Amino acid sequence: MSALATHKSEGGAAPRPVTGTPPGIFPGLGEGRGIPVLVSERLTLGPFTMGHFEAFADFCATERSVFLGGPTTERRDAWDSCMIHLGQWQARGYGAFFATETATGKPAGRISLWQPITLDEPELSWMVFDGFEGKGYAAEGTRAVRDWAAGQGLAPLMSLVAPQNTRSIALAEALGCVEEGRHVYPSGAEVIRFRHPLGEVRA
Repeated sequence: MSALATHKSEGGAAPRPVTGTPPGIFPGLGEGRGIPVLVSERLTLGPFTMGHFEAFADFCATERSVFLGGPTTERRDAWDSCMIHLGQWQARGYGAFFATETATGKPAGRISLWQPITLDEPELSWMVFDGFEGKGYAAEGTRAVRDWAAGQGLAPLMSLVAPQNTRSIALAEALGCVEEGRHVYPSGAEVIRFRHPLGEVRA
């Protein structure tokens, strides 16, 4: 299944109204929302760039993308995934932070507050691009976004992780998450639901 197909099957694509979006479905739609920039020890997390798209498209072509519905070499799938995550800012007031390695300016990954219409609360998700794994960037970026979310008044966040994704399970545990049950996607796939501790509200 392609990355885009997985997004759709797990609720990533809302129905498209024939005559435009009726008012009131997404509060604030049309107002325009700025994406904040967060700076951690080694990362700058903020708006999308075409460099992030290219790095994500390369990532999607590898076996490391299996838990996102990959691998796929269809660049349109990678593009649509980036746009779906980016669009959360307009619909929800929170969304994807695209991570850049501050020292080099290279795209390093994506930490996202992801809430399609099939989830009743935002999911905190993470991924790092090829060449940036094993450096602690996923944990560093996730903590920064979790702290930002706490500062916005969001409740402790959850993350959904496939049982086979041992590296993400280990990261969730290292982040202080507690397993609180299972979540079943519309497709029937079952994943572990982890609950994060509340982030640190920074001045």
